[in-house]
Amino acid sequence: MVSSLALRVSNRCRQFNPTLTAIMKSLPPNPFAKLSLAEYGARLRKREISAESATTALLDRIDLLNPKLNAFHFVARAAALAAAREIDRQLKEGTDLGPLMGVPVAVKDLYVVDGMPTNAGSSLDVRDITPPEGSFVKALKRSGCIILGKTRTSEFALGGINFKHPVPWNPCDAKVHRMPGGSSHGSAVAMAAGLCAFSAGTDTGGSVRLPAALCGVVGHKFSSRGFSLDGIFPLSPTLDSVGTFTLSIADSALIFNTLTGKKVPAAPSPKQLKFGKPQEVFFDDLDAEVAARIAAALDALKKAGAQIADVSVPEIAEFDPVFGGIVPGELVEILGRERIEKSHDLFDAIAQSRVIAATKYPPQRLADAKNRQAELRDLVRAKMAGLDGWLAPTTPMVPGPLADHTTLMPALEWNKRALRNTRIGNVFEQCGVSLPLQTATGLPVGLQIACNGLEDAKLLSLAAAVEAVLGKATRPDMAAFL
Repeated sequence: MVSSLALRVSNRCRQFNPTLTAIMKSLPPNPFAKLSLAEYGARLRKREISAESATTALLDRIDLLNPKLNAFHFVARAAALAAAREIDRQLKEGTDLGPLMGVPVAVKDLYVVDGMPTNAGSSLDVRDITPPEGSFVKALKRSGCIILGKTRTSEFALGGINFKHPVPWNPCDAKVHRMPGGSSHGSAVAMAAGLCAFSAGTDTGGSVRLPAALCGVVGHKFSSRGFSLDGIFPLSPTLDSVGTFTLSIADSALIFNTLTGKKVPAAPSPKQLKFGKPQEVFFDDLDAEVAARIAAALDALKKAGAQIADVSVPEIAEFDPVFGGIVPGELVEILGRERIEKSHDLFDAIAQSRVIAATKYPPQRLADAKNRQAELRDLVRAKMAGLDGWLAPTTPMVPGPLADHTTLMPALEWNKRALRNTRIGNVFEQCGVSLPLQTATGLPVGLQIACNGLEDAKLLSLAAAVEAVLGKATRPDMAAFL
């Protein structure tokens, strides 16, 4: 992170040297702005770019932009640069670790990384229940990824807003602090702002897909059983899943293939696709801009030859009580009632309201909710037969101003509505992708594609076909943030 001394020196220099100020505020180009991960890898191996130069550029962008964006809460500059130099040395000597070698990444502050703090977005001392570094981070390291640091999360990943900790600034608007979603908002903002090549989050009720939609990037929620959750501070072992943020489905597919060894099929023709459009919940109470943009996207897919059929899924009506019975109940088991009682004043107000309420639930509520979740998963899986997947808005809303949600009840209401369409997929154990779209006014919107659990390779193949029809969202002008 930028030291307080460095900031004081920087500010002092700016007072006396306007030319130096202009130079210091010149934003280094994002080395991944026009390169896919595969293209970067090809250039790296041809020595047209180095891991150290790419990492340095991103770290310099973090130094300049993070004071406003608040995407990172910890930046491992020295360790990242040392890792980048080691990657360059290995490549020079003929060692190739694979497609992600030399790729600088950011990880949410639920992933444990040796040598970096893990706070889970909380002021509580949770070191005694924080696991050791686990499979996902180890896989990144084995693949030669360079970990730039830890990104912000809402406390224990409960929702998208915190009052005690900064809510990252959505890069879609340099003037208005708009909602970035959550809980993996730091990772989404870092990706959208060009502070990393890709980023990792977690998704228990939409914590990857929601911020991806509101920040205008691709968010891939892995199947809950698609990758080991060891080494990640848990929220709900039943519904937790890993996820990634990228600029394109091609990058998401490369990451998934490299980390899991599972090949993503080539994108099919739109004329081969048959999607379901659920009639319950998903399309209710949409912001007008969301409704218009999603309708236009579905029309474009139909014109390209895709079939989109209305489907009735009455089981969707049960998602809210099942989700509400599992997630806070499992977090109480993880934290322990004694810790909660002794430290309840340290909780952020949003998390506190949900966790304290869960301590009063009858013990059978959690067990009943988990049993019903398993039944719903199997019922819905059967109903997906004959369909490639579901299409729906990722969230009913565009990113509104944070200033509209600065007290408890508006924040809780926003959280429930914002995550409504994504929580459904977690309850049904689906994998999902949010593809970025834009409204007529330029605000981000997400189109969600959902498939049955453990169908991630199929999901990414479908998403590539949809992306080819709808195109990619434009990148925000980050120079406006200086």
